[in-house]
Amino acid sequence: MNKRVDLLFERTKLLCFGRYVLTAPVDSHLVFGRDFPTLPNQAENIEKVMQAHRAKILDANDTAEVTYFGNGPAPNTRLIRSYKSVSAKQLELEGFRFYYLVGPHIFMDSDATARSQNVTTRSLIKDAIETAKNLRAREPDEVPTDQGLCHEYGFTRDSAFSSSLSQVGLHMAALPDVVFSVESNQAASTEGSNGYGLLKLIGDRKREAGNRYPTLTTLREGSKQVHGWAGEESLVRYPDGTQEFEWLFVGVSGSIARPARLNVTMHTKVASDRVGAAAASSLNDEEAISLWDKLLEGLKFRVAVPGAPAEAVAITQGSSR
Repeated sequence: MNKRVDLLFERTKLLCFGRYVLTAPVDSHLVFGRDFPTLPNQAENIEKVMQAHRAKILDANDTAEVTYFGNGPAPNTRLIRSYKSVSAKQLELEGFRFYYLVGPHIFMDSDATARSQNVTTRSLIKDAIETAKNLRAREPDEVPTDQGLCHEYGFTRDSAFSSSLSQVGLHMAALPDVVFSVESNQAASTEGSNGYGLLKLIGDRKREAGNRYPTLTTLREGSKQVHGWAGEESLVRYPDGTQEFEWLFVGVSGSIARPARLNVTMHTKVASDRVGAAAASSLNDEEAISLWDKLLEGLKFRVAVPGAPAEAVAITQGSSR
């Protein structure tokens, strides 16, 4: 262990996203990537928001048509139905934009009917009613103890039908140039090259780039198991001092406990969302590796999911935070 990193983790908290949590220093926060589209603190402006979207639909194509504009199929919901063009109408591709008014926020969901995929008006309305029933507001540091998905501003209880893709970046006030990112995609394909491990992918990149591949200092590389996920890691440093760490687990498409793709990265020397833009890394190699191991250890499922080992679960029944 490393004294500086140990000191950083003397006071920690859980931060949740999707089905997961990270154990992080108390002065940390998450930046969500792909998530439930939300207009925070805009519920009182719902009419203006809907009017603007209707105008956008009609301005995009002379033959566009708004077929419904008003209350949705459940309390505190609104709905716009439309055809983007006359050809979309002929193909029966009707767009649905649902608005969920949850606390002070507006959550939005868009879809369209498609006979070829068996997506019907009935199925869309059914899903919207289910979402409205299970969606609630969530404060950033609240970590629910029931099954479901954490969103940046909300929580969907018992949600097997919601997005299977989670993306977040962890930012720590004490280390402003460090970004630790997690992406989980349970629905990704693992066929062909999609099923390659990290070391195979890196080897292929090196061969393709030849002498154009950057000169890197390898700090650690090989297999690394994290809570039963048998993945691979590559920890390298660039000539300018940027440390780039990556871990990849390839699981089973459609699995929750063993997601098709669970990818974790950490970059140092980050400024203005650009890797390498900071004057220097705030961590030496030993500190960076220690932080990496600590954060990976703290990546777990928030509560138990079918098939997940106990070591991969942060909150067990009856436990207290």
